[in-house]
Amino acid sequence: MTGWTPSPHVWDRTRSAAAVEDPPSRVRARERTMMAAVLDGLGTSGPVLVTLSGRSGLGQSALVRWAADRARASGHRVLRARAALSESELPYGVVTQLLEPLDVPSVTPPGPTRREPFPGLAGLLRAARACPTVLAVEDAHWLDRESRHWLQALLRRCAGTPLAVVCGGDDAAAADTGWSGELGSAPGPTAHHLTLAPLPPDEVAAEVARVCGRADDAFTAEAGRISGGHPAVLHDLLQRFAALGHRPAAAQVPVLRAAGSAVLGDHLMSAVRALGAEAGEVVRVLAVCGDLLDFPLVRTLARAGSLNERRLRAALARTTGIRALPDGRLTVDPVLRVRVLEEMTTDDRTDLHVRAAELAHRAGAEDRAVADLLLAARQAGAPWAIHTLRRDADHAVREGEHDRAAALLARAAEEEQDPAERARLGLEVAAVHLVTEPEAGDLRIERLIRTPQTPAAVRLHAADLGLTGGGADVVRRSLADALTTADGAERDDLLALFWAADPTGQAIGAPSVPAVPPLPQRPATPAQAAVRAWQLALYGESLDEVGSLARAALADDRRPDGPLIQPALAACGALCLTDALDDAESGLNRLLGALDGSRLRLAAPQILALRGELNTRRGRHAQAERDLEAAEQGAGALARSDALLPHLYGIRIIVDVESGHEDAARERAATPLPPAAEDSEHWPRLLFARGVIALRAGNPVEARDQFRECGRRLLSRHHLNSALVPWRSLTALTCHTLGESVEARRLSEQELALARRWGAGSTLAWAQLTAVLVAGREDRLNGVRSAMGAVRSAPTGPEYARVLAEYTALEMTESGGDRRMAARSLAELCALTAAHPAAPMAVRARALARAATGTVAVPGWDALSEAEQQSALLAGRGRSNRDIAALLEISSRAVELRLARVYRKLRINGRQELRELVRAMEGH
Repeated sequence: MTGWTPSPHVWDRTRSAAAVEDPPSRVRARERTMMAAVLDGLGTSGPVLVTLSGRSGLGQSALVRWAADRARASGHRVLRARAALSESELPYGVVTQLLEPLDVPSVTPPGPTRREPFPGLAGLLRAARACPTVLAVEDAHWLDRESRHWLQALLRRCAGTPLAVVCGGDDAAAADTGWSGELGSAPGPTAHHLTLAPLPPDEVAAEVARVCGRADDAFTAEAGRISGGHPAVLHDLLQRFAALGHRPAAAQVPVLRAAGSAVLGDHLMSAVRALGAEAGEVVRVLAVCGDLLDFPLVRTLARAGSLNERRLRAALARTTGIRALPDGRLTVDPVLRVRVLEEMTTDDRTDLHVRAAELAHRAGAEDRAVADLLLAARQAGAPWAIHTLRRDADHAVREGEHDRAAALLARAAEEEQDPAERARLGLEVAAVHLVTEPEAGDLRIERLIRTPQTPAAVRLHAADLGLTGGGADVVRRSLADALTTADGAERDDLLALFWAADPTGQAIGAPSVPAVPPLPQRPATPAQAAVRAWQLALYGESLDEVGSLARAALADDRRPDGPLIQPALAACGALCLTDALDDAESGLNRLLGALDGSRLRLAAPQILALRGELNTRRGRHAQAERDLEAAEQGAGALARSDALLPHLYGIRIIVDVESGHEDAARERAATPLPPAAEDSEHWPRLLFARGVIALRAGNPVEARDQFRECGRRLLSRHHLNSALVPWRSLTALTCHTLGESVEARRLSEQELALARRWGAGSTLAWAQLTAVLVAGREDRLNGVRSAMGAVRSAPTGPEYARVLAEYTALEMTESGGDRRMAARSLAELCALTAAHPAAPMAVRARALARAATGTVAVPGWDALSEAEQQSALLAGRGRSNRDIAALLEISSRAVELRLARVYRKLRINGRQELRELVRAMEGH
């Protein structure tokens, strides 16, 4: 007999579920009225069958319980049962529950015999004839086969008996919709089949008004949406909201949603408990990874092999809070997942996550999904977990999800057993933190540098990364301590990085640190060579040695973990000041290509800023503008980039000026920057650019003051090389304009002496030109010829163009000047400036051309756009469409369209006439 005795907790589950499912008395009034009539007349009428079907949660069980309570109040005998998924395969499970309360000797326990194929049925009929009886069955969709047949037999044999069978259930939860049809097929009893639907809007509104008071339409609609029209959910939702004391208005919809999450969670957990322990474990697996795994795998992970898969899936798909996805998988609503997992112990929860992660990994799930599981799991103790976490961290960095990347890498470090690999993971975490949480990154960097057990390569890259991320003070203090215990090549590179943080030892506001030895005159490592080259370049000494050290540093740094960023930048910066721009550009491009992930995000703005400066020195303003714009965007994504902004703004202002975009340059110069930017080593560059703007605006006093402050800041850091910015030359020219001749000559002579000591062609040429312009000497022509000779070895940038313009002017106007050379240099100047017709040097070139031979005004020229003027000038000087497209970095088709508009606006027939107009306009 014990083999088929039902669980004693089945009815307990029914009552606990009722606590959250019973709807208020005013809901389902039509159905209650009908059932009341049936039950009240049971004593005088024949047998009756009532089935209540519909989607799960619409109140079927509540109505069955209501019917049972009313029948008992009317003096009828009530026999109750609740079918369950866990007992749906147990023969006569529901019959046993129904017959258990009967104390009639003639009723035998379930168990078919030849004499009684339907055990207990005859005894029940006798008992019903003696007293009107109501059988109340909840969740009839889980009826076991034997109990269903037993009820059909009962209905066939109950003619004339005051018996009512009231069954409620889901019409699809068991993937078998035949329960109500099979029961209704029995001949004899009067049958009432009621299909419940979600509450209509008017009933929802009535219930809202009854519980909460008069509400507006938005609140009522949201209550209906959250509850899905389920009476019990709606009732509990409104009761919970009303208990908070809020008015039912649209402004309180967020409060209603919060209450809805709690209520839906309660109903889901009630349904889970009703389904049984194994089904509950399946729901917990669904809460962890239901949308990630096919249902058979979910069932395997939940170890629910004893449950019928088809029935289980159908039941869960109809449970409040669980959704069936288009691909057939099931998932728990995101807002309810936490509620499901709350009831698990921490150990059980982390164990489930790691088992789910492993199964998902084997099933080929995406890294992100598996990593999400690992983040909430205990240690997996397997290499696949580390690889998955690292791959997803790389993806998160590329997508800008730095917080997620840091969490993934930290979790990977927990899995890693090798101390060296764990240290590398710690470095990656620090790199991610430096992007968005620099203080947290500084702490990790400091820990890695100060820990003697940190592998040498990791310690070096940690210091380099800290400097790149703007944590120079932290890195210098940490390196000063680390140098006391380090030795060999590691110590040499650590020393190089210490001096990379402040090459001249004169940083503003730098914290005091223990005495650290200087870099050796003969560098021992590529990193030392790079930083030493930058030191000498800042001092403006030993041009050849600087070039040799910088090239050797870039050529010899072949670290397996990638290059050190700051030494590479130092080497490229030094080469830039020597006018070796090709070598510098090559080094910057290699550095960009060698970096990835967070290291690239941190370093890219600095690399692009230097490449923008390099392109500016070359006169490639379009490329410089692109580099600087990309650098600004990259810097904007960093939490700590204030120190770089003066560099970016300063160069960009000069580029705008040299391109003829004066308004943009003035606007940028007036843009306020954060206070921290003023302490940056790059602040003098912005002061210099602001001085240029003031000078072009006709404010020489302001320009002089800006140039002097620029110089004061540079000198305070012992940055003596005028190749950085020619502040002395511009101050001298400004003083000369203001009539301060003595000061102008003093500064010009200083600049010339320093330029000769340094020896770079562009620097020397600019200093010589300044000396010519402020000295007022009779040998001006020889002076500018000397400057032109020096600049011939320099890049064809702004300095080259200015020297060329002055050289052309003096050759044209001075006695002894060479008019033939003037014509050649003027043609060269026009070619150099053609890409930017509004630029100062382009304007100067046209003025020189007019002065040379006179010009012809071209009707319609002013109606051309700047882009059209660019293309027209280049085409008029004999350039092909392909050449123009390459120079302006546009397509050949764009050049054709521009020239077509030029021909139309100037009313000419083609290229030949355009050449004649341009030659006439330029005085050729």
